[in-house]
Amino acid sequence: MKPMLGHLLMAGTLLLAGSTPIVANAAENRSGNTDIKAEFTKSTSTVTPVDPSNPDVPSTDGDGDNGAAAGGDLSLIFVSKSLGYGTHELDVLNDQQYKVDPTSPYTLLWQDKMVVEVSDVRGTNAGWKLTVTGSNLTGTDGTAAKGATLSLPKGDVVNSGSEANGAVATASEVALNGTVGSSAVLNADKGGGSGVTVSRLDPKALTLNIKANTVKAQAYSANLNWTLSDLPTN
Repeated sequence: MKPMLGHLLMAGTLLLAGSTPIVANAAENRSGNTDIKAEFTKSTSTVTPVDPSNPDVPSTDGDGDNGAAAGGDLSLIFVSKSLGYGTHELDVLNDQQYKVDPTSPYTLLWQDKMVVEVSDVRGTNAGWKLTVTGSNLTGTDGTAAKGATLSLPKGDVVNSGSEANGAVATASEVALNGTVGSSAVLNADKGGGSGVTVSRLDPKALTLNIKANTVKAQAYSANLNWTLSDLPTN
């Protein structure tokens, strides 16, 4: 009986060994992929003015001094409402340049600057341009000052978000005669201009330019008309 038991044990051992799979040099895989998808729609909110020095933060500090209004899509949401140039004696011999009078009740600055704010929440990055025209510089008697202009310096541009949006300011000479074409002051090419763009203009360089012997002893006033436009599609 003992020899038979030995044969049975040996056969069992051989059977177990023969059932083990053998894989030779299997290839390794150490990489994979995960797909991510997100979708965004344009903002439907009305955008209000922002802090000129921190355009990520909405601010009501300029309320009452705004010559524009809050809006959606592409909007001019703020522009300084008025500028005062003080009182001066007539000069019949020399052309003169007059600076903004910061003490004038007509001078409405924000953080000591003339401020322009454009909001673009269309989500197209189609670009835009902001232009300005000037009306006649007209006296209380209805006569216009010939050759009067307003110098707008190149603004200091900042925008919301952490990345520059490509908007660029331009210095302009605005004719105060109601007839000459518009002057570009701020623009964003296609691919830029998204979010809120702020241009801050130094009032010391916002000069009212008067030709000699063209004004009378009276008060004069004019309007700057700002227009925000889409870029041409072609």
